[in-house]
Amino acid sequence: MEPKRIVIIGAVASGTKTAAKARREDPYAEITLITDEAEISYASCGTPYFISDIINDSRSLIVREPDYFRKMLNIDVLTEHRAESIDQKAKSIKVKNLKTAQTLTLAYDRLVLAVGASPNIPEYGGVQYGHIFTLHNIPSAIQIKSLIRQKMVKNALIVGGGFIALEMAESLITHGINTRLIIRRDRILSNFDKDTALLVQKYIKTKGVQVLEEDEVREFKADTDGNVSSVITKKQTVPADFVLLATSIRPNVQLAKNAGIEIGQTGAIHVNEKLETNIPDIYAVGDCVETKHLVTGKPVWIPLATTSNKHGRVAGINITGGNDTFPGIMGTFVVKVFDWTVAKTGLSEKEAIKNGFETETIIVPSNDKPHYYPGSKRVVIMLIAEKRSGLLLGAEIIGDGVVDKRIDVVASALAGRATVEQLSKYDLSYAPPYSSPMDPVITAANVLRNKLEGKTTSISPIETKEKIDRKDDFILLDVRTKPEHDRDRIEGCLHIPLNELLSKINQLDKTKEIVTYCGVGLRASYAHRILKNAGFEDTKFMEGSMAAWPYKVVR
Repeated sequence: MEPKRIVIIGAVASGTKTAAKARREDPYAEITLITDEAEISYASCGTPYFISDIINDSRSLIVREPDYFRKMLNIDVLTEHRAESIDQKAKSIKVKNLKTAQTLTLAYDRLVLAVGASPNIPEYGGVQYGHIFTLHNIPSAIQIKSLIRQKMVKNALIVGGGFIALEMAESLITHGINTRLIIRRDRILSNFDKDTALLVQKYIKTKGVQVLEEDEVREFKADTDGNVSSVITKKQTVPADFVLLATSIRPNVQLAKNAGIEIGQTGAIHVNEKLETNIPDIYAVGDCVETKHLVTGKPVWIPLATTSNKHGRVAGINITGGNDTFPGIMGTFVVKVFDWTVAKTGLSEKEAIKNGFETETIIVPSNDKPHYYPGSKRVVIMLIAEKRSGLLLGAEIIGDGVVDKRIDVVASALAGRATVEQLSKYDLSYAPPYSSPMDPVITAANVLRNKLEGKTTSISPIETKEKIDRKDDFILLDVRTKPEHDRDRIEGCLHIPLNELLSKINQLDKTKEIVTYCGVGLRASYAHRILKNAGFEDTKFMEGSMAAWPYKVVR
């Protein structure tokens, strides 16, 4: 029997993972990796940390060299070769050597597209000027770091408000560079809810990042050397001798489209759970592929390294005659933002509503360890659930405490289609150095249970601010201690400490809506229940209270 001829186009995460797994499954297959880049199997997610000098050597970002695949795995690697076309009938591809311009034709029995995604370059005037970059591979990271080391960057502008933008803002601030971030909306992190995104935005401002909100680039201006020197925006002109375009990326689908491979409704390649395309013996993996969202059951395109690596394993099994499946994703991710960790899994509230769910949410700040244990830090948890069933739909967790393990707990709960009540009873580990007896995730689930069961009524800080801005006739009641109130407070509030509330309750107007707030929401919830039991019909507590308030306060 002739050995299988396996050709894989693309050699970063999903491509090399597919090749390595295929070799372990079939020691006799003829496997060829093709990439138009000089490097393979590199960790592009690590490039911001290389630029910030956390990682000193760019070679550390390379997981495996081409020679490893050639000598250790007997896999042929063609670097700086571009796949030009696919002939699905002849089961062959035409490949161009980018150094010599020569072309060759490779036959295949199984073909895998691992062609990834590319940055979108907005059509701004002057976008071709020097020192305007995208960050998408090691060479681009080396170029950016070289400019910084040469002290050529004093004023940086980052276009966009996603993960790369935030990671690079930290890198630039670390180097003492004046850093601005420009966004079209009023907040960063468009895939998060406003409640959490504004808290992160407030935090990065305290670290020195200037955020140009509800603004956009109109044109770049250059100096006499042809390098960017300033940026004209919708609202202003700002100096900039370095610009990073971090707006969005798009799946690389043109090769597939030209070959008649089906493109899904998200704009990425459509595959089944075995990662097969609509063309026999052609598979697709990684950032060029759409997949099923396990909460909605609908196709989504959420490019993540975790997905790419799992795709590679599944495809490597299937192209060698095995039978494995990839069920889908929850879109779980985590990002470091200065000293905070920012994470999300499942659906945001706005995504849930868009997908037809009637939602209930809660925002709960907690310490990641007991308050008495040294190093205890804050996390803010937002849980999203279906209102009628209590089915968990998603979570957003931020703060300087331990976030990653908590988002992974919620991701596991989502995979098991857990309800909020079930999550509240999870058997999670405890010891003072690691957590509280009631983990913050369990605490948040219990607070949401109270809301779902009608025991409490709450309002988010965003909704509270909207009421203030509309000049609604309501009482905003601060129930903290006098020293806390004197230190900082929300403008226009009434102050009655919780321990004086019962004795002064007759001073409050029962006909008015009352919103209580405190430091993190616990005392506000107690005050809300006291008022409710005393016959106040329209009372709510502000979720997260001051810990989740993203706006200005009176000091």
